[in-house]
Amino acid sequence: MPSENLFDVLKKRRACRDFDPKQVPDEILNKIVYAAHRAPTGGNIPYRFVIMVKDPRQLKLLKMVSPGFLGAASAALVVCTDMTITQKSGKITDVASHLDAGAAAENAVLAAYALGLGASFIKSYSEAAVKRVLDIPEHCRTELIVSLGYPAKDEPSPLKKHKQGLITYVNKYGELAAS
Repeated sequence: MPSENLFDVLKKRRACRDFDPKQVPDEILNKIVYAAHRAPTGGNIPYRFVIMVKDPRQLKLLKMVSPGFLGAASAALVVCTDMTITQKSGKITDVASHLDAGAAAENAVLAAYALGLGASFIKSYSEAAVKRVLDIPEHCRTELIVSLGYPAKDEPSPLKKHKQGLITYVNKYGELAAS
């Protein structure tokens, strides 16, 4: 399987919400999960876990409780935090676990694009309902859902970004970097 240059993958990465119904092979999903697990955690404490959802019934239930879950993705990853572990460590804050979950999700999305898939982050969902659908224990918290699948052939083009949105300052606020 070809591996793309990271910067090519970054250029292609966007929110994909229109998917082909084709199932993603387990071999590819496992690589994406591996990428998610390669993201850092505060203090290298293993408090994060990922639930891979590929059963069509489970995906349908997730969509029903997640207004932000658009399109017919054939798989999803749910990034979670085991709050018992974070509390025992005494070091991991809610902010750190949210940031670490974002890093895991971004790794998964970049891996998905490198492997020819599309993906999208989802945060608008009912926490209680997602936990119920996936049998997640009370001491764990969902952080993000990542929808995954092959992009539809007729997927709309991404919106063009305004150059003003890509602002970089050098050394201090107001010192614009050369374009």
